[in-house]
Amino acid sequence: MPLDIDQLKLYTAHRGVAIPMLDHLQFRHAPAADGKGPGCLVVRIEPHFLNGWANAHGGLIMTLLDVAMALSASDADEAYRGVVTVEMKTNFLRPGGEAGEILEAHGKVQHHTRSIAFCEGELRNSQGVVVATSSGTFKYVNKPRPLADA
Repeated sequence: MPLDIDQLKLYTAHRGVAIPMLDHLQFRHAPAADGKGPGCLVVRIEPHFLNGWANAHGGLIMTLLDVAMALSASDADEAYRGVVTVEMKTNFLRPGGEAGEILEAHGKVQHHTRSIAFCEGELRNSQGVVVATSSGTFKYVNKPRPLADA
């Protein structure tokens, strides 16, 4: 069943945090189909997200993957702490898609300790084809995050 992106909450509203850049990009959260796990991030490719070849810009793709992996790292932590990216690698497999298409990013924790999470990410286009993959290391942060305005 295809996602109805317009019915999904903004990612920041889902998490109850203030991240202005993600609001600007209109990243939305889609719950996991089975109700377990962190779900995924989705975005509609807007004309201003395009590169010179009229496809989703690599920076948008990398940001989606970064946030999807961070979401999975936070979800794997008992205290649901936030994380910061220590390092990230991305493999671009094919063009990201044209304006109007939907991109869906999934993150997965491979291993985590009390202070670090090692994650992988995958980005799919509207047809479910993998566009890019990533891996990253994330550090858990032990201070409260800025909360979104109620």
